[in-house]
Amino acid sequence: MSEDDDTTAAEASLRKAVEQLSSDGPGDDSKAAREAVQALSDSAGKAWTPEQETQIRAMVDQIRKVRDLNRPGGGWWRRRREWRARERLVDLMMTGGPELLNEAELRHWKSHAMVELLLKFTDSAMKKDDTVETLARMEALDAVTYEDYQQAKKTLAEEKAAVG
Repeated sequence: MSEDDDTTAAEASLRKAVEQLSSDGPGDDSKAAREAVQALSDSAGKAWTPEQETQIRAMVDQIRKVRDLNRPGGGWWRRRREWRARERLVDLMMTGGPELLNEAELRHWKSHAMVELLLKFTDSAMKKDDTVETLARMEALDAVTYEDYQQAKKTLAEEKAAVG
């Protein structure tokens, strides 16, 4: 499959997700959203080997697990589970290296941002302008690189430090 075919498939999935989210009738919105996210993750970035893809997915899952366990409350058992999850994440990081970790962190952030973007528009009827805006935001989100992500994090941290 060529790069143009991948781009076309990604755009079609995004349009389908947005159209289903904007429709008034019943539909499988979560399936459309998952297809859109999958299309983005399949067409984005560097070509990784199957082994690297497996490691990246494992890191993303582990990052998700650590962040889920790292919330207030829960007591001793959850802190212990979080500690073990962090150890597994460190082991994956040591095995995969910094490049795979960076990709895993970026994918985790992109999937979270994509879900937030889609949820923003699910609770109201979308107009034509909203659909165009959503597609533009999705395309911009897809174009973010790890360097862009790190720069944005650094800028936000500096702004927070200046205010606080």
